[in-house]
Amino acid sequence: MFVHLTPISKNDKTGPIPVSTTDESSCPPECPLQGTDCYARFHGLGIHWKKVGNGERNSTLWGDFCKKVRKFRKFQLWRHNQAGDLPQDENGELDGEKCDELSEASKHTSGWTYTHYDPTKEHNAEVIRRMNAMTGMTVNLSSDSLTEADEYYKLDIGPVVTILPMDAPDMGNKTPEGLPIVVCPAQTEKGKADQMNCSICKLCQIRDRKSIVGFKAHGTAKKRLSKKLTFQV
Repeated sequence: MFVHLTPISKNDKTGPIPVSTTDESSCPPECPLQGTDCYARFHGLGIHWKKVGNGERNSTLWGDFCKKVRKFRKFQLWRHNQAGDLPQDENGELDGEKCDELSEASKHTSGWTYTHYDPTKEHNAEVIRRMNAMTGMTVNLSSDSLTEADEYYKLDIGPVVTILPMDAPDMGNKTPEGLPIVVCPAQTEKGKADQMNCSICKLCQIRDRKSIVGFKAHGTAKKRLSKKLTFQV
């Protein structure tokens, strides 16, 4: 498994912070976005992701990547995985040892990531809980429906994000059980004078937040993906 670290991202959505990319072998088999619905497969990011998986782009193995993270300055804001997921073990679940290594390496930082590994599986839940119990790296649970967002939130092991249709309203969204959904500000404030991005927002790094962060379907597959989603206000 290869990982690439961009020291200063040029991505408008993240802002000028460190951003990593992990090759596709890290993605869990249960992720419903694999294939043509995954935004990371297309355009410039898709090309970059493929090269990372081939060991190009100055990619490193996991241990060397964690060594780079240890050298981050204190409270460095950074995003782990603009594409890819956390390490996978031989059973297709989270690799607890490698995940713990990342938590230890990043405990002095202000990092965050997202995972599509099923948090209802006991093993995955324990790894995620352990990571979120340590300072530094916040692991968001990626849900694929509003009902699933409610289910994941009740697990109480980490903050939750979800995916919304491309035409979802910018405000007033809630899950079926009434949890407030905050649509990613980098999407709702796009094009304004002061471009909102992750380096300004920092919402996904807050592990004890009460709201669900919603991402509207975006990228080449946004129309097809939107048709698959059921959205309730």
